[in-house]
Amino acid sequence: MHGLIRDRLEEYLKGGPEKKIPLEFEQHLRECEACRDEVSWMQDQSHILRALSGPKDMDPPPGFYARVLNRIEAQQSASIWSVFLDPIFGRRLVATSLTVAVLLGGFVAFREVANPPSVNDAEAIIAVQEHPPGLGQDRQRDRDTILVTLATYRD
Repeated sequence: MHGLIRDRLEEYLKGGPEKKIPLEFEQHLRECEACRDEVSWMQDQSHILRALSGPKDMDPPPGFYARVLNRIEAQQSASIWSVFLDPIFGRRLVATSLTVAVLLGGFVAFREVANPPSVNDAEAIIAVQEHPPGLGQDRQRDRDTILVTLATYRD
């Protein structure tokens, strides 16, 4: 097929009242038998394809898209995170959390009461001692007293 025919073939096959085909195109078809046969074959194919195609204004019935979306949503599997959105599960989770918090709080409270600090520890004895009288008279002694107090301080 020659370039002139190849460039204008689609316009020629569309047909219609406003064909804008140059005269050289038609003249070449009259003179060249190979191009004429090929264009004739393509016209036959074009007619067959037009006959097989459906109507141009084919819209789905009303509600079609909504039904498709509903069907897709119905087929989706439930997410594992949807369990957390269940109100019954939320109540159970809150009750369990409160129970665990109360049990841990009781354990910590009774554990600390059961093991009171030992008074025999040297640090406890130093911390319990009252400051000796005469603070402010001997500077080195005051520094040592503050150092011992800071070293043994606990909350």
